[in-house]
Amino acid sequence: MRMCKELFSEVWDRTIWPSNSPDLDAMDYSVWSILERKISSKKYTTVEQLKSASEKAWNQITTEECATIANNFKKRLRACVKVKGGHFEYLL
Repeated sequence: MRMCKELFSEVWDRTIWPSNSPDLDAMDYSVWSILERKISSKKYTTVEQLKSASEKAWNQITTEECATIANNFKKRLRACVKVKGGHFEYLL
């Protein structure tokens, strides 16, 4: 952490980081909705069918979608800092 603070003065340490914020977890704020959109149009009769469809949908996530998610993180992080770790969805 000392090296991170020296190299990146704005880095947050574990006492500041909102560790359980779904608003900063790409899986929560983006990936799950992509997967849901891809697999929700069909009913699955077995868990295996659902697992298979989920894996197929996961593999179909494009590089462009990943880039959009990654680029969106900076905006989300800035909003989180602005509200000091509080709710910030309304700022996006």
